[in-house]
Amino acid sequence: MARSPVVSPRSAPLLLRLRHWLIKSQWKRWVIPLLCSLPYLLALVWLLVRQLFWIAQVMLAPLAMAGLIVGLTWWLARLEFRTR
Repeated sequence: MARSPVVSPRSAPLLLRLRHWLIKSQWKRWVIPLLCSLPYLLALVWLLVRQLFWIAQVMLAPLAMAGLIVGLTWWLARLEFRTR
């Protein structure tokens, strides 16, 4: 049984490196959220360009509150489960 030669990552063909990166990055986890967030971000940019700041603020409020909740949860978990 012949063994395939070992190829260093830098000398591998581009398609092989791209395939390896896609497998390692677990693209199924982040490609759908990325595609779903593009219209949201484009709408925010469009609103800001048209100087409709109050609507952009209304759209950003849930994200700010989610960030605040995540931050508080992380901080409280660190306080509760820290080692002595």
